Amino acid sequence: MLSDREKILFKKSLTYANGYRELAMFDDALAELDNLDDAYKAQKELHQMRLAILMEAKRWKEALPFANILASSDSSDPGNFVNLAYVTRRASGIEGAQIILENAANRFPDEAIIQYNLGCYATCNNELDTAKKHLLAAFKLDQNYLEMALKDEDVAPLQSWLSSIPKSQ
Repeated sequence: MLSDREKILFKKSLTYANGYRELAMFDDALAELDNLDDAYKAQKELHQMRLAILMEAKRWKEALPFANILASSDSSDPGNFVNLAYVTRRASGIEGAQIILENAANRFPDEAIIQYNLGCYATCNNELDTAKKHLLAAFKLDQNYLEMALKDEDVAPLQSWLSSIPKSQ
């Protein structure tokens, strides 16, 4: 357990690292985190910040272990699985990412972003009927995903079908 002083210093380092990230100074952001004492290494917020930096820097293979740690250590957060799938897709391909999200969909059936991403992956794999099923599930959960889909290159082959879906008022 961190003392109050240690918590303040930890938050300060995270704030500095985030500032570097916002300035696209990714190596400086990571160096700020690397300077932390070992006592902080297991903190979830540290892994989250490191993942955010590496994702923004598009350093997918470096990001993958941190996405895995977060999905494993906090499996109640569907966002961790979405991030893991996103990083996996870019580090090693759609197949692994799709498996991650299929498992996440069973665990979190009411998460529109998971259904939406499964629809994107199915479209990229030319599995258009499967894609439509997932996209419709996403739109039912959150109509905002229809607007996103109309602009998303991943689902471009379905644009005619997407345009025919009535927008709810």
